[in-house]
Amino acid sequence: MKAIGMIATVLLAVFGASARAEYRQVNMTVFGMDCAPCAHAIHVSMMGIQGVSAVSVDLNTGLVGIMLAPGNGADMRQFNKAVEQNGFTHKDAKVVVRGQLSGSASAPFLEVSGTKDRYALTPLGASADVAGLMGKTVMVEGTVPQSGRGKVSDTLRYTTIKEAR
Repeated sequence: MKAIGMIATVLLAVFGASARAEYRQVNMTVFGMDCAPCAHAIHVSMMGIQGVSAVSVDLNTGLVGIMLAPGNGADMRQFNKAVEQNGFTHKDAKVVVRGQLSGSASAPFLEVSGTKDRYALTPLGASADVAGLMGKTVMVEGTVPQSGRGKVSDTLRYTTIKEAR
């Protein structure tokens, strides 16, 4: 009986972790980085966010690429704060995120569990049929628009949305 309980616990841990929603990748443009120490400061700040596995900073374009480990709980507010605390401005962020689709087919929302992030989804280009995805875990690629200092946009303009496997 104890063995069955242990197996159930292990299966729940394995499958529960894989079903968790999360940011997978964030590519954000940072305005104001104009020197190597600036880029280094952003790199160190982003690596200090729990769940971040790799960061690349391109000083010429201002692009900061953030890769996240599976099962992370990082949220967009942390990324924005890391930029703002170093004296820079964050612009739009391209994201790959896994989450739960809620709302309705005409007004869908993406809930990123493990975080407080919730986005109203709007198509960027041709609209995808999301009716069959309601209530399911999905992978979304899109853009989180620039927001004011200390804020996170409540909209995600998506380019692709598909059921997560």
